[in-house]
Amino acid sequence: MDFASGMGAIPMDMLDPSLFPEGHRPQPPPAQPNQDVEMEDYTSADSDDGEESDVSDMSADSDAMELAAEVARFDKQQEEFVARQRAEAAGVPYQPVPLSKPAASSGKKTKGGVIIAKGRKRKSKTVKGPRQAVKPSPDILFRLNLAQQALHRGDYQTTMTMLSEIIRINSEVIHAWVLLSSVHEALENRSQAVMCRITAAHLAPRDVPQWIATAEYCLEGVEEMEDDEEGNQPPEKVEALKRAYACYSQALEVDRTHIQARIARADVIMMMGNQQSRALGEYQKALGYRPYNIRTVRNIADVALDVKDLKKGAGIARAAYRKVIDHLMEKGTFEAEEGRFEWSDLRIYLEFFGTLELWREGLKELKEIARWLLGRRGEGYWGEFDDGERGGDDREWDLGEERRMGVEGFVPGKFPRESYGLGMPTDLRAKMFVYRCKLGFQETEAGRHLELLDPTRQEDFMDFPDCLKDIAVALLDQNKAGEAKRYLDLFKHIADTEGTASIDADFWVCQGRYHISLGEKQTAEECFIAAIEDDEDHIEARVQLANMYEGEQEQEGREEAFLLVHEAMNLQAKLGPRKRRGPYGPRKNTGPRKPRKPRDPNAPRSKYVPRRLLNAEKRRQQEIEQTKEATKNFQLMEEVEGRALLGDNEAKSCWMKAAKSLVDDFRSYKRFYPWDKYIKFLGYINPAEGGQQAVPARNLKLAAMEERLRQNLAPADGADPTAAAPVSKPQYKIPQEHRGIPFSSWLNIFLNYAFALVRAGQHREAYAVCHAARDSVVWTSIDNTFLIHVAWASCAVYAGDEETCVAIARYFMRDYRPGTDSYRMFSAMCRVCQTPVSWYTSGPAQKFILRQIKTMDNIVMRQQQSPSQGEKDGSIGLDVCLLTIYGHILFTTTSYTYALSYFARAASIDPTNCLINLSTGLAYIHYALKRQATNRQYLLTQGFAFLFRYYEDRLAEADRNKSPGQRQEAHFNMARAYSLIGLGNIAVDFYKKVLEEEAVPKVDKGNGEEWKGGLAEEDLKVEAAYNVRSMGYLLGDVEGAAGVVKRWMVLE
Repeated sequence: MDFASGMGAIPMDMLDPSLFPEGHRPQPPPAQPNQDVEMEDYTSADSDDGEESDVSDMSADSDAMELAAEVARFDKQQEEFVARQRAEAAGVPYQPVPLSKPAASSGKKTKGGVIIAKGRKRKSKTVKGPRQAVKPSPDILFRLNLAQQALHRGDYQTTMTMLSEIIRINSEVIHAWVLLSSVHEALENRSQAVMCRITAAHLAPRDVPQWIATAEYCLEGVEEMEDDEEGNQPPEKVEALKRAYACYSQALEVDRTHIQARIARADVIMMMGNQQSRALGEYQKALGYRPYNIRTVRNIADVALDVKDLKKGAGIARAAYRKVIDHLMEKGTFEAEEGRFEWSDLRIYLEFFGTLELWREGLKELKEIARWLLGRRGEGYWGEFDDGERGGDDREWDLGEERRMGVEGFVPGKFPRESYGLGMPTDLRAKMFVYRCKLGFQETEAGRHLELLDPTRQEDFMDFPDCLKDIAVALLDQNKAGEAKRYLDLFKHIADTEGTASIDADFWVCQGRYHISLGEKQTAEECFIAAIEDDEDHIEARVQLANMYEGEQEQEGREEAFLLVHEAMNLQAKLGPRKRRGPYGPRKNTGPRKPRKPRDPNAPRSKYVPRRLLNAEKRRQQEIEQTKEATKNFQLMEEVEGRALLGDNEAKSCWMKAAKSLVDDFRSYKRFYPWDKYIKFLGYINPAEGGQQAVPARNLKLAAMEERLRQNLAPADGADPTAAAPVSKPQYKIPQEHRGIPFSSWLNIFLNYAFALVRAGQHREAYAVCHAARDSVVWTSIDNTFLIHVAWASCAVYAGDEETCVAIARYFMRDYRPGTDSYRMFSAMCRVCQTPVSWYTSGPAQKFILRQIKTMDNIVMRQQQSPSQGEKDGSIGLDVCLLTIYGHILFTTTSYTYALSYFARAASIDPTNCLINLSTGLAYIHYALKRQATNRQYLLTQGFAFLFRYYEDRLAEADRNKSPGQRQEAHFNMARAYSLIGLGNIAVDFYKKVLEEEAVPKVDKGNGEEWKGGLAEEDLKVEAAYNVRSMGYLLGDVEGAAGVVKRWMVLE
């Protein structure tokens, strides 16, 4: 078999080596002669040798004869391969043995024994799509049989060896890959087994059942893979879902109308999580091909209430169900495609009417479908009691027939009494009661339904305990707390004794509403908080708490109401639609109730847990517990701080956790922050400041309540928040400590925690901690503010964040002692930040520095124009450092002309400043090297005039200070200037002067007298030697360059 044709679908280079045992990776065979010719040659050779007896012995079994021919051909190929290798090793060209050709008629062409006339051209047929795999040869089939026998014996190593050889010969044998998958499955190599199955499926790309079977194989065991505590799927599950999705997609590429593949792909999308809209789209496409498939409709209903647009999803599911119902009613059957329409489907269907708040339509659908399910579809006259003048009448579903007797068309006894009121399930009657309450029939029809929903008959509610909460909610809406309490008590009794229900957050909310109606606010608060503790994402509990706090007279209550409403809106934005409770249906008590999974103590909790209505004793106890926890964390930090500084990773982790707990505790203390800063910590963004509300349109009631509370708390637009805040707040004296820890220690905790975060690569979190320290009303002194900003700047420098460096430097230049030191700090921070100078030369930075210069110019001009107004303030004047910084910014942006003007202004104030002369000289030289420079000779002369002035002044200063480092600097800068304009011979002389200078003495950083925290002088000999070496090498002086390297650039 030709290797190219055998490996056309899957190249050997693309095969995963892990699929084969060590030492058995398939290798491509050598080039082979034509197979058909070889077969004929071997046949003729056998007949020539006279071995007719052997052939006659095998003639009884044609398969054995073909196998013998294949074995002989394989042996001949092996001999040719050995001969070719020996010829190549000896350096002799290989000469294959000429093959005998079959005889043909003269002047005729033959192909496969058929004579083709001259001059005729055969038309080639173009086959679209992948070519068909080559049929396995007898040799392959024989080897497959042996491999299968070895697999049955449990000899997996032999099986893998045989299968590897088969794949080496022909990688398009599907059964070989399937067997190899079975071997890996037996060896518990799940990933390799799946890859083998996928490879086998690729060999038959048009085989839809093969793709579906492969996808189902990928999904085996996925349900047993549990998510972690944070809800993240394990990597194995994610990979399995991706592979299954790809297989189903391949099946749909072949047959887009395949309903099983489309539904299965939608199921996989649902399992991936957070892709409900995609899954809903897939189910809709499947429903387009089979609109009456009840399984697909149920899947749509399952997804509809989890999509982002809740009403749109409910509308789609409602329409799909209604279409199936109409079809089944027309056919007169309950049997739909892939299922039967049951009472549970009606319960699911009614959920969408509650979501869309279509109470009247829901009641009408409930009665119509229930009538159909009970076998009375022919009694259509009951529809008059839905839409007509008697639309508030449910006499059809009474237990007795007194009211039904007066209806025209009703025939007593035509249908059994069980098909009327007695046949209505308890949960659906509760649904009818809720609908009637929503429509305003509390005293008439709703009252009749409530009489039949007797809470003393516990057996009626055993299969449907959840409907008791809905009845209680409807009664609480009517201010009938006493009657609601009976149903809540029954639900609690069933949950405690029977185990068919559980006390959940919804029950605690109902219980809290009951206590509110009795005026027991403290007990109600405990119930709502219990609901939040049971389900941290419960929105209704937060809304009820907010309504209760909003009614308080103190502003603090309204503040907490605002925080609760905002947190509820954030939860809606994060979770999307509400988590719906499953439709009511019979519950099977299959065993004892499973214990609730314990709460993870390390799981992230809400930043705000309100407990306003606790009595003084409980509040005091809560403060004591929090103080003990803070003290414990503070002591732990002090214990492990020494080991953490020495590099102990376990100590670092322990210190970080304790510090985070303390920082979060301090930030959650509302009295330490202004109101606007506190709510920002909780995640609120004021829309008036350019923010965006969490969900502006999903829940209009929540949005309206949040806006009302915000306007009552926040100052008016355009007003000063700091001026408006203290108006209604009582005066509060800030203590000197918190949780028994002094505020100075708290500041150290904040700043050290910021340093630890930035060293851990979390510079944004470090900035947030520094920002929180700055916003606090505790550290408002100049010294504390300075320390906070210095720490903030250190974090920015460590993170290489030039933008933050420039922003903090602007604080020092604007708010903290504007002057030379602040300007130098700006330059130093931008210098040590190892990033491009994009923010140093940005427009905002240029404008800020220019405003500072203009401000000083205005002050100086006013002093000069009004000399009579007292003595001039000698401390205010033009700052050389500020002018030089702006000149350097312009220099960096290649605006040399404008930079020279500011360097000239700086030189007029301090003409002997070496840095100004150096900058001026370099500006002239760079300007001369520009393409459009005029009078280039003049610019170069001017530049070197300033450079030599710098050179002389710097050498003089170095002699006064006895500093070899300053002398090296002067020589080096002059050498660099001459190199810049291409005068290398002069540059080398100055580089030699650098090398001839004395070495700069090293300063011991541990010696405080010598080091003093400053920067030591830099020895430039290595840099000078490197430049000389480069110049020598480029000019062809390789020996001289090597000599410089050996003398000056050898690392010690």
